[in-house]
Amino acid sequence: MIRGLYTSASGMTSQMTLTDVVTNNLANVNTGGYKKDIAITKDFREMLIYRINDPAARGFGFNASPIGTLGTGVIVDSIHTIHSRGDVRNTGNPLDVAIMGAGYFTVDTINGTRYTRNGSFSINSGRELVTSGGERVLGQNGPIIIAGNKVTIDETGGIYGDGILIDNLKIATFADQNVMEKEGPYFRTRGPAQEVAGQVQIQQGFLEGSNVNVVSEMVNLISVYRTYEANQKMVQTQDETLGKAVNDVARI
Repeated sequence: MIRGLYTSASGMTSQMTLTDVVTNNLANVNTGGYKKDIAITKDFREMLIYRINDPAARGFGFNASPIGTLGTGVIVDSIHTIHSRGDVRNTGNPLDVAIMGAGYFTVDTINGTRYTRNGSFSINSGRELVTSGGERVLGQNGPIIIAGNKVTIDETGGIYGDGILIDNLKIATFADQNVMEKEGPYFRTRGPAQEVAGQVQIQQGFLEGSNVNVVSEMVNLISVYRTYEANQKMVQTQDETLGKAVNDVARI
């Protein structure tokens, strides 16, 4: 009986985490370059249960025969990020840039080098190319200092000021995207991560949106709520049964 309470409670706790993941995805549906998360769950070790006092049982010493396994609960194992590309829209802003293939813009933050797919850039008072959060965007030669009035960015990431090459955007591509983990609006690498060369296609005047599908996330949210309610009902039922066992059976 007590085991059943813990099993149902573990299900409720896991669904609360799934709710947080789904609602965070929905909250960032309009965030440029946002990559949605999914929660990966796993069950606790299953238990082998027996039928006791079985005359047909042989070899167990207490007249019991195995009848199958019993789950003991579930836990959220990890939060996995889906790195598929979001929809790309035309903004007409020359400082908006979208990566059409694989790769991430490299950004210099106070915590070190970070990565993002959000190409909504601007120029600060020091003529540096910066993100919407104010962090400096890195080129092959370090922070990018914009010279000239007309900024042009070609398909290879070359940045030109009044037709003169300034630098090339530093685009990071990783063979294993699982080494990347979220840190605020950016990504960082988990442990040593080797960048790999890849063909990069840049589109000036475009922005990549999030890869969150609102309809799909709403369906997931409803499913999570229904599962939470089912576990909640199980807790209530087991609590009532336990109460009858204590109050009624014990009285007899």
